[in-house]
Amino acid sequence: MSTQLAELLRSAGRAPSAHNTQPWTVTPSGALGYALSWDAERELPVGDPTRRDLFLALGAFAEAFLIASAALEVPLRVEWGAAPEQGEVARFVRADECYPTLFGAADLAGRRSARGAYAPGTLPDSLLAEATAAFAGSAGLWRGGTRALAPLSDKADRRLFADPALVAELRDWLRLRPVPAGRPQPRDGLTGRALALSRFEERALHAVLRPAVYRVLRRVGLARGLAAASRGLLRYDGSVLVVTAPGGTVGPVELLEAGRGLLRCWLTLARHGYATHPLSQVIDCARTAGELAGMVEAVPLAVFRVGRPVVEPVRSARLTD
Repeated sequence: MSTQLAELLRSAGRAPSAHNTQPWTVTPSGALGYALSWDAERELPVGDPTRRDLFLALGAFAEAFLIASAALEVPLRVEWGAAPEQGEVARFVRADECYPTLFGAADLAGRRSARGAYAPGTLPDSLLAEATAAFAGSAGLWRGGTRALAPLSDKADRRLFADPALVAELRDWLRLRPVPAGRPQPRDGLTGRALALSRFEERALHAVLRPAVYRVLRRVGLARGLAAASRGLLRYDGSVLVVTAPGGTVGPVELLEAGRGLLRCWLTLARHGYATHPLSQVIDCARTAGELAGMVEAVPLAVFRVGRPVVEPVRSARLTD
């Protein structure tokens, strides 16, 4: 790998992805260009069968790659592939000038997902307008109250933890076991610290999701208990934002563009001291996705709560660290 590509990946690799799977792959292509695809081993076929989250993540990565290229003064632009759904996602090709962006490498490094408690308070109208403008028409942004979304989140959590296939896939990306000193630390997936769990909660979750234990506890209401454990995260006066499709067909390219806008939105919020917490399970569950669509009167593409975290969130690990 060239030094330039390694530097671009180190910065762009901070892009968000569901379960911190980091599915993107980048390889040299053509004269001074790069090809973007994804690693099939890093997909979520059970939880994300339509690849909505996958293409949002790839779009966010494409935006991060362009921001990183501008920071390194490498003039690039992105061209979407002819068949993104088949792996021909995009090419980064040489441009006459660097990508125009308000953000830099420090913004990419400073963005955080915070899954713990937030201070009460709704997102100001002025910042909502700024965050909406970050999509540049690729998607809309709807603001609702955390308490109003709490019932949907609870239903979606119960559905997730009641489904053995979903739990098995989640378990594959959880990094809850402590790693002995001297051994490599996890560079992907979700650690207990990233999930804002205490040591006790981390060990308990690891224990109850073990296959043999889960099979037994599932029959006696484990899903309801696990959903109840996270219910308090939305039982305060705060804001949830929903990214909505602008209309028409939502295909891979539309999701890729929405993913670019989503990263710009999150970087905008981060500059003002706000963190975000994805609530993708609400859209992954058909029942709650339908209820959410009725609430926002549009097709929801992503949903997340936003606010000022009470405790500074951890910096999640990356394969390119």
